Amino acid sequence: MSPHILIDEDLDVLSHAGCPDKYETLVLHNITGFYMAHVITLEEFNHYCKRLNVAIAHRPRSAA
Repeated sequence: MSPHILIDEDLDVLSHAGCPDKYETLVLHNITGFYMAHVITLEEFNHYCKRLNVAIAHRPRSAA
């Protein structure tokens, strides 16, 4: 599966209230891993990091 699809799916999970705690750490790890493996470019890395920051800022919180 394409790394772009995997990253998009990870970022989508962050928009759900039932998202596991600290999931953003896993997303960042995946984005960084793809960049370090030269699967995504620096431009794509920066793009996904910006999207991650936006997703974190707008992440719904569970009522627990």
